[in-house]
Amino acid sequence: MLYKEVYHKAIEWVPEGAKVLDLGTGDGSFLKELITKKNVIGEGVEINPYLVSLCIQKGLVVHQGDIMDGLDQYGNSSFDYIFLLGTFEELKDPNQIIDEIFRVGKNLIIAYNNFAHWLIRFQIMFLGRTPITASMPYPWYKSPNLQYFSIKDFSDFCNSKHLKILKESYFHKHGEVYFLPNLFAEQALAHVVRNST
Repeated sequence: MLYKEVYHKAIEWVPEGAKVLDLGTGDGSFLKELITKKNVIGEGVEINPYLVSLCIQKGLVVHQGDIMDGLDQYGNSSFDYIFLLGTFEELKDPNQIIDEIFRVGKNLIIAYNNFAHWLIRFQIMFLGRTPITASMPYPWYKSPNLQYFSIKDFSDFCNSKHLKILKESYFHKHGEVYFLPNLFAEQALAHVVRNST
C-alpha cells in the first residue's frame, strides 16, 4: 500500500500529453488522476477482473491480464512512460518484466517498499519475526510480496540491468525523506531509463 505522496510525486514527473501504460492498475484511481491532471493518453493492465470492471466504469482503457505473461499486445516503443507502482515486489521474475517494459516503453517510473527501513531491521533483529509495518501490513503468509529488497539493492539491480536512475524520491508516513533514505524511508520512487553508454 503506497502513500498518497508517492502517487503525487509520480504525477509531477510525467510531462503533459505523454503516452503512458500503468501496470497493475488496481481500481484505476491513479490512472484517472494522471489523465485528468496531465492530459496523458493512458492505458492500464490489471489481473483482477473486478478491478478491471471498476476501471472501465471510470472510462479507462484497461486490459485484463497478468503482466508476467508479457506485454505482447504492445509493439516496440509504444509508450513514453510505464508505471510499476507497488507491483514490482509481487513479481516472480523481475528481470523478465523489466526487459518487456523497456521493449515497449522509454521511461519507467517505479515505486517499491524499502526492506531496509529501520523498523523492519528492528523487528527482525530484536523480535526475530518477519516484519509488519504500515507500508507492509500483512503477515508473511498473506503478503503479496515475493521479493524483499532495499533502496541499495534496487540500485544494484539497475546497474546489473544497465539501467540508469534519473531521479529518486523517498517517503515515510509523514512525507518525503531527505536524510539516509535506506534507513529512514519506507517507500521509494524512481525514474529509470536504459543506460545509453
